[in-house]
Amino acid sequence: MTADSSKPSPLLFFIHIPKTAGSSIHQILHREYGERLSQITERELPEWETMLSRPDHGLDCVFGHYWFGLHVHSARPYEYATLMRHPVEAILSYYYFIARQPAHWLYPFALQLSMKDFFKLPDGIMDMFFRNYQSVYMLGGPPVSWKNTLKVVNAHYPIVGVSELYHESVYLLKNRYGWKSAEVFRVNATPNRPSIAEIDPEAILLIESLVEHDLKLYGYVRERLEKEIQRLPRWQKKQLERFKEEGRLD
Repeated sequence: MTADSSKPSPLLFFIHIPKTAGSSIHQILHREYGERLSQITERELPEWETMLSRPDHGLDCVFGHYWFGLHVHSARPYEYATLMRHPVEAILSYYYFIARQPAHWLYPFALQLSMKDFFKLPDGIMDMFFRNYQSVYMLGGPPVSWKNTLKVVNAHYPIVGVSELYHESVYLLKNRYGWKSAEVFRVNATPNRPSIAEIDPEAILLIESLVEHDLKLYGYVRERLEKEIQRLPRWQKKQLERFKEEGRLD
């Protein structure tokens, strides 16, 4: 950690929010942490709660699709990090991912319905998969209030990156956690996806209504990130520009 190298680095809980370039980040984390990185899923949480309570578990980073909250079991100091993506773009990517996955139980709906009608499916389905789903991951459940959102994010997430500023996000994470190197990987990108301009405006309005809180949170964390970038000294800004040009930083 750059803040105080004399202190032990915190256990990093890196939440992989689906469709936010988390798979690319995982490649960086794997190179950096090696055996000190572990990947988990929601189904494995009970056994992880027990393991995290032991200070000798030997991990420095826990990555995966899980909700905020694991820290309550941690015997070590900790921090959270994640990446957000513009919520409308994220939902569209999620939709096209489902439309290309015959094994997904929503695939028949994506196949048979227009996008507009797909996002008119019952609230139970929309709430489970789409409604403010990025906020749900980051807060540990559906958003309660904006005040509570700010409290959680500012207390537990020193850096929330955004996919649209991927190099900048990785650069700030690298600096904070003392990663030796960083490289841009393109993993699990959805191929040949139409742009927002090509999609039925009524479908976009339906999506926006599903992610109102996500949109507000995305705006907040992006603004916070941009301010952090502006505060970088000149030599680090030059280093960041080189990273953006070359795609690798050692």
